[in-house]
Amino acid sequence: MTDAQIHEALGNAQADEAGITAAMELLETQAQLRDIEKMEFASWVIEMERIGSPEALLAVENANRAQQGLPPVDAPTVVPQSVEPIEDAVSRLNQIYATQVIPEPIQLPEPELELAPEPEPEPELELAPEPEHEPEPEAEPESEMAPLPEVTVTSSSNDLDEFERLLAADTVVGAEDELTALEESLFENDRVASPINQDQQAFSIVEVDPGVEFASVSAVEVVTTDSVPKAARGSRAFSQFWAWLGLSGSVLPLGLAWYVSTTQIAYSQAVMAIFLGATASALVVAVGALAGKRSGLPTLMLSRAPFGVFANAAPASLLTLIRIFWSGAILAVMLSFGSQYFGVQSITNLNNPNSITLTVVALLVVASAVTLAIFGGRVLFRAQQVAGLLGSAALLTLVGTTAGSFSLTGLLAQPTSSWLPVFGIAVLTFSIFGLVWTSAGADFARKLSTSARGASVVGWGALALAVIPTLVAAYGLALLEATTPAIQVGTESANLLQEFSNLLTPWLGQLLVASLALSIVVVLAMNLYSSNLSLHSIGAKLRPVLAQPLLGLVALALAVGAELLIEDSVSLIADYAIILAVPVAAWSGIFVSDILIRRIAYHEISLSRGYGFYKAVNWVNLSAWIVATILGFGLIYSDQSGFGWTGYLANQMVNQDFWRVTSLGVVISFAFGSLIPVVSGIPRIKRQESEVLAIESRRDDLKDIFGLVD
Repeated sequence: MTDAQIHEALGNAQADEAGITAAMELLETQAQLRDIEKMEFASWVIEMERIGSPEALLAVENANRAQQGLPPVDAPTVVPQSVEPIEDAVSRLNQIYATQVIPEPIQLPEPELELAPEPEPEPELELAPEPEHEPEPEAEPESEMAPLPEVTVTSSSNDLDEFERLLAADTVVGAEDELTALEESLFENDRVASPINQDQQAFSIVEVDPGVEFASVSAVEVVTTDSVPKAARGSRAFSQFWAWLGLSGSVLPLGLAWYVSTTQIAYSQAVMAIFLGATASALVVAVGALAGKRSGLPTLMLSRAPFGVFANAAPASLLTLIRIFWSGAILAVMLSFGSQYFGVQSITNLNNPNSITLTVVALLVVASAVTLAIFGGRVLFRAQQVAGLLGSAALLTLVGTTAGSFSLTGLLAQPTSSWLPVFGIAVLTFSIFGLVWTSAGADFARKLSTSARGASVVGWGALALAVIPTLVAAYGLALLEATTPAIQVGTESANLLQEFSNLLTPWLGQLLVASLALSIVVVLAMNLYSSNLSLHSIGAKLRPVLAQPLLGLVALALAVGAELLIEDSVSLIADYAIILAVPVAAWSGIFVSDILIRRIAYHEISLSRGYGFYKAVNWVNLSAWIVATILGFGLIYSDQSGFGWTGYLANQMVNQDFWRVTSLGVVISFAFGSLIPVVSGIPRIKRQESEVLAIESRRDDLKDIFGLVD
């Protein structure tokens, strides 16, 4: 079939799964037929060239002309090549030299006659008859004209122009040389025009395609659910450390240490609980980053692979709402601590200067976070680096000034108590650090280079999300337990900022408060940025300049409402962290297990087509998510209004206190979700991957039909 016939057949194909399958089979068949035809033609050309007769060479020439759409040529008539007499040739050469060398036209023939017997000019003489288009180079006159310089006479009508062109040219550039020069020129232009310089190491381009001119990158990142182009994916695995350092390498882990210090468990148990929770958090987030590295797509867009393109809307919508809730929770905690730090009774009392100060600070935090979220990309990444570096500097200053204020040996010698609260704290840490950010793991790894090693991605993520927060929280916990009396959450003395301010000199306390404010700005910006990507993944596609201010206003409204209506917002958020962790844990278990089973990148087109490889609905995984969520809610307890129905399964068991203290329902929900893809999903995933590989191989075969390039 011709190209026109193929295009007509494709245009008549139905736009459903059966029609697309038939179209792919047609294309594959035509590609195979064309390959066979090319092989047969190449064999025929070789045979004709081996024969070497004029008729065979003419047939090859006409076949090539037919492929180019040119008319065939007739059989060449052999014209005997006449040899110009020596006297006429010398006279004509004298005239040629006379026309080209104007200052001394008479002197040209004399050197020519003197140099005629010399053999040196012979290599230059052979350039004269070099018309490459002539099929029959004959050298019979060469022996007769050897004493003459550069003389070979042919019957061509434009031999004089050709001879003059050769005399005027210093070198003759062939087509291959011209192509090489063109590629080098394009490569140099591309390298100069590339907008990303070397000092931007985290986002430097790792490979440049010759002939491609990259447009200037806008400071405001374009939010889209499409895969990040390969040329823009130059981030190194080390960038994962910076992406999460603003969250973990700041004052925020001190807040976790302060909360754990109110549970009255031994120091060694508390550190163990934080380490277990932080390690589990790092693993689920790092696995999500692996999926982002493979595909360059947002997390909830990748969630369509295990759940189905349309069925993914259910868990993705719920996770998006939970992420927006956490934006409000971050601001609510800031307002709660800030109210006690500034001594504000009510943020609505604008007659109080401290209330005005707190209001201005809250508005500045929201405005700064919204601005960073609008820019996204490189700007947000730099903010993460700055927050991490300044937070680390503040923590190092804290360590340097308070290192001798407690005895680590004495803290480790504290007698241990029941390990049930330890497990409960580990689950709470996992819920706050891991399950809050597991739906954003790929969002901050979309620009990782595909050549980055998976082990390096996981390693740098684990360092930032497991090792550093454990060390910071362990030091803060030691400082608090050694220097402050026991406090209870919900009392007037239960305030993170007040506790650390009483321990430190005023300037160091102010440094920690400033570092905390900067960390809240960056963490809130990360949450807003990821929320907008989540909205795009469920079809609510708003530009960042519209979406981020709206999300910021919603978060601010939630925070103000919590501050006005709830007495102890910190305890409320801790309880809701467990409640909201159940559906997220069920989703995360299925998603993480699906990622670990897969070995190749996702098929991007199928993630947006219900008839693609991932289908519209995966009933097994969707049902498993619902069952795991129901199971988790039945094994946790919550005293919050409207959630008294939880624990319905634990009530049927013997020891209800075990389930109430440990919150084991979250872990069981995650474990149940993780097992389903392993038990029932491996054959499906392997079949999808084989189909994707087959499609990619067909795509390579069909490039010549449509003129596709990578």
